[in-house]
Amino acid sequence: MKKKMALALSLAMAATTLAPAAVSAADEQVTLTIMSSIQTEDEGKLESAIADAYMEQNPNVKIEFISVANNDLDAQITTMAASDDLPDAFYMNCAFMSTALDMGIVADSSKYISDEYKADVLPEVLDYATVDGNLMFIPWFQIPVALIYRTDWLEQAGIDKIETMDDFREAAKAFTDISGNYGFSMVGTRNGSGEARFSVYDKAYGVNEVYQNDSGEWESDLTSDNFKTALESFVNLDLEDGTVPAGASETAYQDAVTYFANEQTGLIISGSNAVGAILNRNPELAGKLGSVAIPAGTTEDGRHVTNLQVSGYAITSTCDHPEEMAAYLEFAASFDNAVSFGSQTGRIPVTESALADEAFSGDEYTGFKDCMQYSIPYSTFLGYAEVQDIMGEAYNSMLTGTSLDDAMATVDSRITDLLAEYNK
Repeated sequence: MKKKMALALSLAMAATTLAPAAVSAADEQVTLTIMSSIQTEDEGKLESAIADAYMEQNPNVKIEFISVANNDLDAQITTMAASDDLPDAFYMNCAFMSTALDMGIVADSSKYISDEYKADVLPEVLDYATVDGNLMFIPWFQIPVALIYRTDWLEQAGIDKIETMDDFREAAKAFTDISGNYGFSMVGTRNGSGEARFSVYDKAYGVNEVYQNDSGEWESDLTSDNFKTALESFVNLDLEDGTVPAGASETAYQDAVTYFANEQTGLIISGSNAVGAILNRNPELAGKLGSVAIPAGTTEDGRHVTNLQVSGYAITSTCDHPEEMAAYLEFAASFDNAVSFGSQTGRIPVTESALADEAFSGDEYTGFKDCMQYSIPYSTFLGYAEVQDIMGEAYNSMLTGTSLDDAMATVDSRITDLLAEYNK
């Protein structure tokens, strides 16, 4: 790890090719406060190394991180906004974008990024990060959601490809036999991590979770047969097939990654960051990981789909130095930093130049790069967090004994009430 940190620091200090011009040391002293969930994770030291390199090149700039766990970040920002005590920037969760825009707490980052950076960012990334014409944050990296699998186990099972959910189920059963344990690392917790994964699963069955009709009213497919089929097939990977580690309803992301790294499973639906997490736990799996786009569901509307999970920092509307903040955030995403950070963490670049680097040419990244074409824009429904919770309650309750009919009845009741509230 020390060698990795040294490499990251050295690359960060060298990352000037695409980075914004350094602020003159003769300029006023500037302190930039950044609320970061990355600081609470394994990648925190890498982020700090990038900030240290920037401050060394720009002695008049001081960067101070405020560490907040990701699951607490949105609530913390809301509280700070109410007391008029926002930081200069905060890590933007995509589910919070519409709410943040509605609250008026975020500056339009398109006013502050350079033309060079904007031209290099993938168009789908900019689209994903834009709500009602406002660039909600400066993209730093993306974590597309795909299916990670053991390439050697797939070959051993004699399975040519994983294209559909039927193929996925077949692989989960075969991998269970090969491992002698289980096949699929299901994240079954009722939280944002589990719900994000189930969201791409149900969308693969053609589910449009919440959308506006021609009259502008909100509707949902959560009461549809497609959703019911997706829900049943998901939980049956555990309840009927036994391909999921015991206690799935309480299995969080870190647990699921550990199962995979310990070779107790060989499949996981996750963002590309799981590649880095798995290899950090078990370097011997290098060269044994592959990825494919989320398999198409078995319904007539079945399709490949992904959530790009573009991530970065939003400049707040109260930031006194938005230009300086944008300069630092572009530096963090510049070529050398993006390649170094992405290759070590699996949080892959948002720029065309960095993503084309050979570091992301292996089988483990094939599916993540391929699935970008299947990205669906993030929902602008202000109550989308509750929509996710409705789905989370459905799969989580079924994993602990609730029947399909009872789970669907709860879904129907909750989504009907929620839509009625927003359609007034």
